[in-house]
Amino acid sequence: MIKFLNKKSLSFTLTSKFGLGRQKQASFTLIELLVVIAIIGILATIVLVSLSNARTKARDARRETDMHQFSVAMEMYYGADNNNPHYPDLPPDVATAIPALAHNLAPFMDPAALDPSNPSRQYFWSDCGDITHQQYCVWATLENPSTPTTYYIANPRGTKETTIPPSCSATPKCYDL
Repeated sequence: MIKFLNKKSLSFTLTSKFGLGRQKQASFTLIELLVVIAIIGILATIVLVSLSNARTKARDARRETDMHQFSVAMEMYYGADNNNPHYPDLPPDVATAIPALAHNLAPFMDPAALDPSNPSRQYFWSDCGDITHQQYCVWATLENPSTPTTYYIANPRGTKETTIPPSCSATPKCYDL
């Protein structure tokens, strides 16, 4: 015989033919708990993968912003000398890490712009041997996992994303991209 104690609760009394009654509380089974934990684990994994992609995109956006800032700072440097407008004297034909010579741009921007994912991974610049100091090229390698490798370049023509490796020896030169 089953006798309900309270209609609002799931508690009930089981009475055996011997008259021994015990109260049983409704609860989850082990299988139900494991299924719920597995579903939560799958959802957490999906969220973490999405966050990883978002972080990569955010770091690439930071690199693009830094390249744009370098471009603006170079243009400000160019316009600062009204008598002889020119860009800073950069190492010719060599890609040099920007922090090495960023003190030239210190009045126009923070000279300590570093790669957001790894400070030892640096941005590069060169003037490709332009002795008139009318050209420059600044670039960073993007983290985008696509193939081929993608670069973000800033030069007097503006900023852009390209798959052509920045170079001073190849045609087109990095400031012509």
